[in-house]
Amino acid sequence: MLDKINQKLIQELQNNGRRSYTELAQMLGVTEGTIRKRVKDLQKHNVIKIRAVVDPTKIGYNFVSIMALQVRVAELRQVGEMLAQKPNIYYLAFVTGRYDLLALIIARTPEELSDFIKEHISSIPSIIRTETFVNLEVIKSPWITSWDITQLIGGTGQNGLSATHN
Repeated sequence: MLDKINQKLIQELQNNGRRSYTELAQMLGVTEGTIRKRVKDLQKHNVIKIRAVVDPTKIGYNFVSIMALQVRVAELRQVGEMLAQKPNIYYLAFVTGRYDLLALIIARTPEELSDFIKEHISSIPSIIRTETFVNLEVIKSPWITSWDITQLIGGTGQNGLSATHN
């Protein structure tokens, strides 16, 4: 379970993933060993990953779009794996509904998106149809804000990973 300590620990790591275990322990009122064990357990169970998150807009990728793709079902996995290798594809998922894949595509300019579509999307015969949504303004994203873990699980501590207190 994600108890209150784990929730607060995750929030603090979201604010600054480079904080020392000692500093986190002082902030949360537990021992440094407790923090070390909890971080290790959260990572082991893939609840968290500690890594640098690049803001694409800060390195020139200011043109963000979402593309829905309809693909021949027999070749869906192959197309998905092929597109996942493209660096401009920031997010890719199999979805239900009218379309089969949903992609978040980042580019520097509209022309770069156009070139990407011509070179990498149009060249795949298994893609039957696409619909592209160009973002005008990003309101919430992983490189601007982090999830509020307490709101995400409803503040109940009922979901997630259990942790023992040291």
